[in-house]
Amino acid sequence: MTFPFSATRRRLLFFAASFASTFGTAIAAFGQQSNNSIKQAKPRTDGFEPVVGPASILDEHGKVLTDKVLIVRNSANKKLVAVSPLCAHRNCVVDWKQEKQRFVCPCHGSEFATDGKVVKGPAERGLKPFEAKIENNRFLVKPL
Repeated sequence: MTFPFSATRRRLLFFAASFASTFGTAIAAFGQQSNNSIKQAKPRTDGFEPVVGPASILDEHGKVLTDKVLIVRNSANKKLVAVSPLCAHRNCVVDWKQEKQRFVCPCHGSEFATDGKVVKGPAERGLKPFEAKIENNRFLVKPL
């Protein structure tokens, strides 16, 4: 097979990028056509945001951790507990210690209650608390 131009690496990459760009744009434009058979999710008005799912993750792993929130179940009352996972001292990701019913920072040993308040320093500020619930097998959180 022969090409009408010399197949240098630079030209080949330029040709491939141009081809992908042109056809990618065309596909995206035609893919934007409305399809009434697909229901659009309505934005929530109650302040809750979906996190992850399914809710069985919590039972399987004992916690649900994202970059925004750490969700656990309080063994004393079986309620969901959700806080920001970052310790205010050095931004380390805290861990849930079931036996203590506390969040513990692995970097410097700060401890936090289930409401996010500091129990033991060196952290001076608590963890940001969230209201959490399960709806349609998904976790929803809302800042308090």
